[in-house]
Amino acid sequence: MRKRTEKNSNGGFFTSEALVSYYNLVKKQITEYTDELSRRCRYKSVVQQTNNGTVMDDRSRLIDLYDSCYIQNAHLQGVQETLYSMLTGDRYMLAKQDEKGKWIKDTEQSRITQGTQFEKIIKGILDAMMYGYTLLEIKNEVCPVSGHLVEVNSIERRNVLADQRRVVQRQGEWMPNWNLDDEQYKHNYVLINTGGFGMYAATTPLILAQKYTLSNWVNFSHTYGQPIIHGKTISEDSASRKRLANDMASAAQNKIIVTGKDDEIDIKNFAASNSEKIYDNLIAYVDKCVSNLILGSESMAGGEQSYVGSTKAHEEILRARIKTYRTFIENTINEQILPILKYWGFVKGDVFFKYSNQVDMSNKDKIELTKLLVTNYEFPPEEVEKMWGVEVGEQRLDTYDGVGGGNYSEGENDHHIMSDAEYEKRYGHSRGVNNRVNFLRGMRKS
Repeated sequence: MRKRTEKNSNGGFFTSEALVSYYNLVKKQITEYTDELSRRCRYKSVVQQTNNGTVMDDRSRLIDLYDSCYIQNAHLQGVQETLYSMLTGDRYMLAKQDEKGKWIKDTEQSRITQGTQFEKIIKGILDAMMYGYTLLEIKNEVCPVSGHLVEVNSIERRNVLADQRRVVQRQGEWMPNWNLDDEQYKHNYVLINTGGFGMYAATTPLILAQKYTLSNWVNFSHTYGQPIIHGKTISEDSASRKRLANDMASAAQNKIIVTGKDDEIDIKNFAASNSEKIYDNLIAYVDKCVSNLILGSESMAGGEQSYVGSTKAHEEILRARIKTYRTFIENTINEQILPILKYWGFVKGDVFFKYSNQVDMSNKDKIELTKLLVTNYEFPPEEVEKMWGVEVGEQRLDTYDGVGGGNYSEGENDHHIMSDAEYEKRYGHSRGVNNRVNFLRGMRKS
């Protein structure tokens, strides 16, 4: 946490002294992970038998393990960024529910949900699912120009005792500390505690094992992956042999070597082996498990699928997982964040935070949907510009036939299978009358 001054604090925050934390992110081992799990189990066993005054819920070393794996694993960072991209941006709003249950966006009040500071709240809630908890600091100020929140910070987790709802100034020391339930803090600080270890508890041992697997793979490559230069000389004395060995070693860089008349030099290649596939498969297995845990599918994190149907099945799994994340974010903001914003008067009335019902689709699926809408429903040109960023004019009557272009002639193939009422409902005019409705222009063609 950065140091507070009179200019950036109104007195309702922690004291001006900065929080002191200790970081240890290198040379992490599986044994450290199992030790931290044992510490957590001991805490859960005795927590009901102790009083305040003792640091019990200290997860700082577990956070070191989580941060170490996150920083050193490119795949985990990529998966996390993919998740962030699907949950932030122009996807949510503040809305009211009408009598029919439809959510109506409050455009003016939704301005506060935009901007980088509110995205920090979204990411903080997601990080709570990964780490187990997050403490957010919301400064009670809104920019008068943009209407966005001025400042949101995530308090250092190593100084937060989540289950004890305390923040300690020095990591691992009880005093001094601040109680998050005190009146002066509860309107600026939001503790999001899932009650568990977080998803990183499952990814950490896998990534630690992967790291050592990759290290062993590098050692294997150095030992067996490069050919050996073999030299043979008729000289019996060790000095001549050492001289030839030194010349061969320097020849790898200098590209020049001078040998005796009867000396021989050749390259010894190892026989083909599939040993490296063991390491490759182990690394791929860890990446697959990480993707499946967070996104629900490895294909959505860059994995290849054998057939098209498999990819579409994984897309459905991803959408279901994203819906779960969105529900958790909506509930957290409505239950913990909005009451604070309403307390400061930034949000008024009976509004709720909601994600839009817009489905994330590929460009191909969007094109198919657009064709369907243009064919069967009234589809104003401004919706085309909103969806694709392309300005279009009124639709030409001589090209309107749905999808394929050409003239409109549904009556030529009419075998009277449909009733007159069904025919008129489908084509917009009575059977045998060529006056179909153009919904885009509200005109009829005779």
